[in-house]
Amino acid sequence: MSIVSNPSGKLTACHAANSWPGIASWKLTPLWCLFVVVGAVARADDAAEPVDVIVVVGAPGTDEFGEAFGQWSQTWKATCQRAGLTMQLIGPAGSDRENPDRENPDRDQLQAALKRSASTDSVRPLWLILIGHGTWDGASADFNLVGPDVNAKELNTWLDPIRRPLVIANCTSSSGPFVNRLSSHNRVIVTATKSGSEQNFARFGEYFAAAFSAADADLDHDDSVSVREAFLKAAVDVDRFYKEQGRLATEHALLEDNDDRKGSSLALVLGKANSKEEAKVDGELASRFSIPISDGGPQLTDEQLALRDELESKLRDLRDRFSDADPEQLRQHALPILLDLAKLYAEEPKKGKGVFNGLDTDETIPSGNRNRP
Repeated sequence: MSIVSNPSGKLTACHAANSWPGIASWKLTPLWCLFVVVGAVARADDAAEPVDVIVVVGAPGTDEFGEAFGQWSQTWKATCQRAGLTMQLIGPAGSDRENPDRENPDRDQLQAALKRSASTDSVRPLWLILIGHGTWDGASADFNLVGPDVNAKELNTWLDPIRRPLVIANCTSSSGPFVNRLSSHNRVIVTATKSGSEQNFARFGEYFAAAFSAADADLDHDDSVSVREAFLKAAVDVDRFYKEQGRLATEHALLEDNDDRKGSSLALVLGKANSKEEAKVDGELASRFSIPISDGGPQLTDEQLALRDELESKLRDLRDRFSDADPEQLRQHALPILLDLAKLYAEEPKKGKGVFNGLDTDETIPSGNRNRP
């Protein structure tokens, strides 16, 4: 079974031809043969279309890990269905393993999917979610796939031709080195660990996937969860897990989005720690890419997204220009821009993709669900 997008933008399950019951007894008339050929061409055309979200499930190692990784990928599948995003699932994840490149090794499937995405020029990001295990030998950071692995430097060469924004979440152990190897303009990088030396099983992927459906992750109350908000929610939940278990934390997530190849910890993004050498704290770009938390969430067109980017940029410029001035001056200059943003939200909702930019506001981290494992 493969996952494709129907005209409404939702994900649809399609069974492969060889799984149809009784096909051997069907009479292959000329008309039926024509139908099969035309259908095959249509499926090939559909397979050539780039997707919004690529979820890659790596080699599980054990059944226990395989079950966990499968659940995390299903969480992403449900999120994409709700938001109207097309998703390709690569890796050992049941029937969903059948995708346009299913006959090729997982490594080749990933490379082919990224190559197709390079043909798309959009203000909307491509989301690449890596679920599984990672390794680090002091020089090479690898994502463990079924079959040949892929290392961070190789992955970066595959990503280079892609012109649209990128959101890359490596939810594996030893994922920290992916920060400086993938960091680039217009990219948001999230890793489960701060270094390659954190080699124990990482739980961050579970909480990160769940955050995009969690109301308490929506800190600015815009009915969506941005990458920044999901990072904060997941990192806090991971920290809580280790504290409640009375265990030493073996994973510390990083967020990188300003192309300085350093990454920011939870404490830095929250403003509870100072950056070294006055390095800029990450999170501004990550706050722009969001997924609605409900079917009725606001959805903006590409044109509306571009306008919001422009208005938000003006607000940031004003904030920097009047940082040391009378707050009243900032309010007077910012009011017209804020009114334009309000008008943008007040427009008749447009049906479109479910990813849009999100404003960043003063915020605190909610307590969350303390009963989660």
